[in-house]
Amino acid sequence: MSGPHDQPKQIEGTLLVVGAACVFALVALVVKKDPMPVLLATEFRFLVSWVVAVAFMLLYRRERGLYWFGPPSSRKWLVLKCASSFFFINLWWKGIQLAPVGDCIAIIYTSPIFTSILSWLLLKEPLLPQFPLQILLVLLGTLLVLDPPALRWLLPSGGMEEEKPRDYTYVFLALAVGCICPIVTRQTRECSWIEVEHVSAALAAGVLCPAMLLVNSWLSGVFPHIPTASREETFLIVLAALGSFVGIAMETKGYQLAEVGKASMFRYVEVPFAYFLQLIATKEPVRVQALVGSVLIIASCFLGLELPIFGNSERSEKAAPLLRIPGSP
Repeated sequence: MSGPHDQPKQIEGTLLVVGAACVFALVALVVKKDPMPVLLATEFRFLVSWVVAVAFMLLYRRERGLYWFGPPSSRKWLVLKCASSFFFINLWWKGIQLAPVGDCIAIIYTSPIFTSILSWLLLKEPLLPQFPLQILLVLLGTLLVLDPPALRWLLPSGGMEEEKPRDYTYVFLALAVGCICPIVTRQTRECSWIEVEHVSAALAAGVLCPAMLLVNSWLSGVFPHIPTASREETFLIVLAALGSFVGIAMETKGYQLAEVGKASMFRYVEVPFAYFLQLIATKEPVRVQALVGSVLIIASCFLGLELPIFGNSERSEKAAPLLRIPGSP
């Protein structure tokens, strides 16, 4: 049974998930501008995350009784969490290099709909009464953001130049993997977020990335090379790697504290934030339809504010707050 004492956990978890979404939008913008091949960028990202995770393990392992590879009972879920995160990041980073960042983020953020349904089916988490209306708003908003030809015919605009073909294949593949990630993350709630990130980064950097690089070079006959980069470009990829670590750590902690289905619906705030970044950091214009679509998408999030957003969030003693707040345990 849930009660009022669970509400702070749900609120804290939801805020962490929202913060992580904004961090991911910033990382996507950096990746979009970086020329490094996706697999190499992913390897670098996980190596940086591994170094940071090892530092946290050395600092807190004894104090919190952490395991280098997680509690034995949760290791299968940690491996699955690593695999799902690894393939999602590779597909996602490839996708945003082939299509506009704003459109990609709008597509990928239809995943909480499927996550909420899966959490209802698999974890028995109840859906909000407003969930059908949330789905409708999200679908309409996404339709406006994508701006298909039929919609342009219904809502004609001034003479627009013919756009280059856009490839959304990798984005939709990332969508298929992404809707499973929160469900798997929820199963690691008995682990500290430090354990989760250490296992994910270690396996990805030490096993999955090297294996994929070898397979890719064997199939293509060309070993991937690291392009020359300026100090600024190197700084950006390091920043992206650190941002990814912070974002995933926040997201992991958020899903451990909050009900997956409800918290994931608030991640839609990344969509308007992504278009704001597109407006100030790129030369791509933001269409009026996209702004209207973003408003509809963000409105779907706030439908849940009328109901208490607390639930059956189990929390272990080791799953301590991600950030120490003065006065907190």
